[in-house]
Amino acid sequence: MRRKLSFLVTLWWIILCGALGACMLLFANRESVVSEEENRTLVGMPAFTLSALKQGEISESFEGFLTDQFFLRAELVDGANALKHLFSVLTVDELLDVEGEEVFVPANVPAQGEVAQAAKRDTAQEEREDAVAQNTEAAQSSVLTGDSVSVWLNHNDGTRTALFAYDRDALQKAATVLNDYAALLPVGGRVHVLLAPRAQTANKLALHPDTESGWSSDIESSLQALVSNNVTVHSACDILESAILRGEYVYFRTDHHWTARGAYLAADAMLKSEGYQTVPLSNYKERKIEEYLGSIYLHGRNAKLKELADEIEVFYPLLPSKSYRVSNAYKKNELPVIDEAQTNYLVFLGGTSGPYRVLEGGYYTGRNMLLVCDSFGNSIAPFFMPYYEGVYMVDFRDEYYTREDARGGVKDYVRRLGIDDIYIVLSETNGIGSHYLNNLMPENIK
Repeated sequence: MRRKLSFLVTLWWIILCGALGACMLLFANRESVVSEEENRTLVGMPAFTLSALKQGEISESFEGFLTDQFFLRAELVDGANALKHLFSVLTVDELLDVEGEEVFVPANVPAQGEVAQAAKRDTAQEEREDAVAQNTEAAQSSVLTGDSVSVWLNHNDGTRTALFAYDRDALQKAATVLNDYAALLPVGGRVHVLLAPRAQTANKLALHPDTESGWSSDIESSLQALVSNNVTVHSACDILESAILRGEYVYFRTDHHWTARGAYLAADAMLKSEGYQTVPLSNYKERKIEEYLGSIYLHGRNAKLKELADEIEVFYPLLPSKSYRVSNAYKKNELPVIDEAQTNYLVFLGGTSGPYRVLEGGYYTGRNMLLVCDSFGNSIAPFFMPYYEGVYMVDFRDEYYTREDARGGVKDYVRRLGIDDIYIVLSETNGIGSHYLNNLMPENIK
């Protein structure tokens, strides 16, 4: 009797697994698709070729397909995460302080190159995390040594805390790079620099108006003293503080980027310093994307952060606009300015595209600009279009830029594209003391 019962249980188990497997093969999505919930590409059905079978690649790829495409996967993952985080002892403030991963950008590379690209992204992420860790350590010691400059969080009781800091050597290295870029410009051209805090830094103020009175920075004034006369260093703290204290939606909560509203405030301040009479934000057509959960949430997918879900304010260009990928200083394929298919930060420009790109807003001003940036530049770039005929962009990170693809350094592009001004907008992760500013920017000048 026991043998018969055991046989029946085994038989039905095999039938059930077989049925599930058959349904998977028949009805599962066979294409690689981008998962906004997981910030990555889900594996599609591998191609069963003779060469792939000989090299033993099919089994691993097929296992990835089965893992990524089983029934109700998203619901099961969400349920498991909700159960796990139900017993988490981390506070919301601690959860918001984690490293936010870069928003996913689909790589236009052959399948065999995906592993190498992923390795590059992992290495870049590690470098960014190391830079943030070093800045935090410097901030903690700055009160004792006095040999560094800091961004400060000011408390209602009159005290203040250093959020992060840079030493004098890091400032001097940054100034040298900025001066080298300024030397590329024609007479009358200027370099504008803005180093933007991430949301993890800004929300220490924005989410605690009951205990915090503001923030301040002595970084920009110290850096300004070291740069050429045609370089202006702007303070994001000065530009954004009053808006944050008024409760304006300047930074996301579950994503490490600033909002488009915050980006507009930064662009507006820089353009006014150039003497432009700027267009009010109220003149832009707007739509909103609700229930956005960004990079900070995706890092740990903690259910507690769902209560802080963001909305994305999308401001449309004032005139019909176009964008193109640029290589060898020539326009190539067309790219979106506002990507209507996206419901996350990729709505801005459709994400980063390299090696260069250009935005054209229909304004024939006779002047061109170059925006050297990381992903913070994607939401700010469209706001420069009414003032420049061509808004050229470059992001030197390895995921997006190669010298072979660019076919020339910044010096060549400034000359060939007729660049009049350079704007450098980088997050704190890719700013002073980082691999981006210390290495990538000087390496790609010539």
